[in-house]
Amino acid sequence: MRVSVCMGIYNGMQYLKEQLECIRKQTRKPDEVILCDDGSTDETQKFLYTYLKSHRDTSDWKLILNEKNKGYPENFYYVMDLCSGDIVFSADQDDLWDPHKIERMCRIMEKEKEIKVLGCSYGLIDSEDKAIRTVMAPGTKKNRRTRKRISLENVFYKYEWPGMVLAYRNAWYQKCVAQECDDRSTLRKIPHDFLLCVRAAEEKGFYQIEEKLAFHRRHDNNTGKEEHRFHRLLKKKRKLDEISEYRRMLDRLSDGKVMRTGEGQRVLESKRLAMESRYEALVSGKISAVLKSAWKWRSQVRVATVVCDIVIVRQTAR
Repeated sequence: MRVSVCMGIYNGMQYLKEQLECIRKQTRKPDEVILCDDGSTDETQKFLYTYLKSHRDTSDWKLILNEKNKGYPENFYYVMDLCSGDIVFSADQDDLWDPHKIERMCRIMEKEKEIKVLGCSYGLIDSEDKAIRTVMAPGTKKNRRTRKRISLENVFYKYEWPGMVLAYRNAWYQKCVAQECDDRSTLRKIPHDFLLCVRAAEEKGFYQIEEKLAFHRRHDNNTGKEEHRFHRLLKKKRKLDEISEYRRMLDRLSDGKVMRTGEGQRVLESKRLAMESRYEALVSGKISAVLKSAWKWRSQVRVATVVCDIVIVRQTAR
C-alpha cells in the first residue's frame, strides 16, 4: 500500500525541524509527504525550502504555499484532499514520532481490513521535550500489543486522539466523509481528527493500539489551546470557553449531518445535552448543580472532569 503523510503548517519554526526529522527517519518511508504552509509570517517558509534542498531523501515531498490563509482546520482538509496514498498519516508541526510509527501501524492496517482509522497511544511532552505527567493525560496499558475498538461513546466520553496519532484509509475518507456529508462548509469547520474519529467509530471501524508511538507537545502556542497546568485548567472563564467551543463543534456535527445512523445521532444528541447541562451548572456557581448534572449524565462525564468543575465553583464562591 502507498503511504502519504500530510501536515498543515503555520508559524511552526520553533519545533518543525524535529517533527520533519521524525518523518524522514521512519523505518517505513512514506511514498509521499505533503506539507502545506498556510501563509506563515515567521521564517517557516524559508526554513522549509532550505530543509527540502538539504536532504536528498525528500525528493517525493511536496511543499504547497497557500496564497491566502485558510485557517485551521480548513488547511488540513485541503492537504488531506491532495493525498494519493492508500493510507494517510496526519502530522502536526510540533510533535514527535517514534521511528517505527508508520511501519507498525501500516502492518496492522494491511492485515485488518475492517479498520478505517487507527490510532496509537502517546505521551505528553512540554516545550523542552520533557515528559508531562497529569491526571488529564491519556491512559495507557502495560501490554503494548493490545488492540481495541473505540466506540462512538468512547470518543465523546474522553476525546484523546489528536491528529498526530491517526492513520486512515484514504478511499474510505473520500467516500464516507468528504463526499457523503451533506454540508461541506460546515464539515470543514470541524477539526479533522475529531471528524475522522467520530465517523469511523460510528461505523465500528476506529481502533487503537496501546503501543506508544508518538509524543504530543503541549506549549503556549498549541493550535488546539490544550492545557495541562492546573492553575490554568481551573479558571472558570477558560473552562466555559472550552465547553462553548466543544458545543459548537457538536452542533456542526449535527448541522452537517455527519452521523449517518440513528444510533450515531442518538449518541451525539445525548452528548450535546450533557454539555449543555454542564455549562449551565458551572454558570450557576453551585456545587449542588455540578453534582446533579454529573450524576444525571454520569455515562458522559469523567470523574476528573467533575472534580475540576467542583474546584472551579468553590474557587469562584470564595
